[in-house]
Amino acid sequence: MLEFGVSGYPFCIMLTLKSAKAASACVPAPGCAAVPPQRCRETLVQLYGWDSRSSTWHGPNEFTSGKVPWTRLLDALRSAPGQSWYGPVNCCSRREPATRFFALVHAFADCATAMIYCNESKTGPAEIVAVLPAQRRSRLRPEFAFEFLSFARFLGSVDAGAEFRVHDAITAAIAEARDCDSVVFSIGSGLWPCDREHVLSECVEKIAVTLLEWLGER
Repeated sequence: MLEFGVSGYPFCIMLTLKSAKAASACVPAPGCAAVPPQRCRETLVQLYGWDSRSSTWHGPNEFTSGKVPWTRLLDALRSAPGQSWYGPVNCCSRREPATRFFALVHAFADCATAMIYCNESKTGPAEIVAVLPAQRRSRLRPEFAFEFLSFARFLGSVDAGAEFRVHDAITAAIAEARDCDSVVFSIGSGLWPCDREHVLSECVEKIAVTLLEWLGER
């Protein structure tokens, strides 16, 4: 049993997750049976997401795993003691001033999570992200979809009526992904303004790429 929390800020978070279990049966997708995950660094990252404002599921949005990670965030994660990090991240889109977010990151045996908060937010995260690296997918806990969704529900990022739909979508995405691809799930709470959604989306992608790099080094 693993717990972590953050205090000294306008909010306090406690997350409890079971340790990862080894997969008892893993059937490779067609065409991937002979390709070990460690040889797939230049394949795809599959990004899926749930938008609580519009109650829509989207993805996969594909991008190569060779994207450059966020240097400042990666350096901060490398130097952080233990498996958790909390701090500011500045995101910007082209020809726009930087937007200040705060991210709470934690690494597990089979994945990593990040909660992205608006600047000085006291109402909850704008986005919750989970990354599943290809190298660790064989160790993914069977309860991942349930635990991730339960945590998002606890933080108020998913409505009760959408739980089963999002759970089934996450489970299906994991089952359909190739063994050599990494998978990212993002849940938007709807707290971020619609007209600034592109900035948050850019931030989510950068953080996801950086977390994948960080986990690959551990």
